[in-house]
Amino acid sequence: MKKKGDIWIAAILYILIITVVLTLVLQAGVPIINDLQDKTTFTRSKNTFLRLNQQIIDISQEGAGSQRVIPIEVEKGNLELSGGSLKWDLRTGAKILEPGQEIDLGNLFITSNADVTAGSVTSSVYTLQNSLLLANFTRCEARTTCTFASSNLLQKIRFRNPDTGAFSTTSGTFNVEFGQGAWNFSGFSKLEDAGDNLGSASVLYYVNNTNMTNSSVFTVIEFTLGSNRDFMTVRIR
Repeated sequence: MKKKGDIWIAAILYILIITVVLTLVLQAGVPIINDLQDKTTFTRSKNTFLRLNQQIIDISQEGAGSQRVIPIEVEKGNLELSGGSLKWDLRTGAKILEPGQEIDLGNLFITSNADVTAGSVTSSVYTLQNSLLLANFTRCEARTTCTFASSNLLQKIRFRNPDTGAFSTTSGTFNVEFGQGAWNFSGFSKLEDAGDNLGSASVLYYVNNTNMTNSSVFTVIEFTLGSNRDFMTVRIR
């Protein structure tokens, strides 16, 4: 009788071991399967938008009165029509794109972790903002009347606490120099990108530091804010 009891105990142990192994495999495998499904969904949706874009181009070339019924199937994510743009947002843990990566396919623009908002607050102020930082810049776009100083391009930076959402304002000034100390030169500004859910956005200053009236040669000062960044990059060219 003891031998039969041993067999039953062994069978129960085997069942328990097999059950534990299967549970572990499933728990480890489900996230991988989900990531693969999201990658497939991304590829299918991208192809859908490319076909839609081509249909729109074809219709525009056929002349007035041309129309078609175009089915759009989105398996996952949020689809939104706003501001003349069709936006699809997919929340996923799959590494489909590198953080902050941007892909420009003509009328189709793809970004990863895009959280940058850029716009004009007033007629004299630009704003670049992401989930961690907000920056105000001087806006002056008239080529014949604008003047900039070394310390008035970047007006203010505020950092956002990701836990509380509260902003803290920095002190001090940001100076751009050309090896000659403080300066005042004519020029104009330009907001390179505007809108929401951008991968990055830039404010450009075209500065006439040649002291020549009506000069067409400018030094370009470019401030860029990327997605999920608590800093900006500045380029002078």
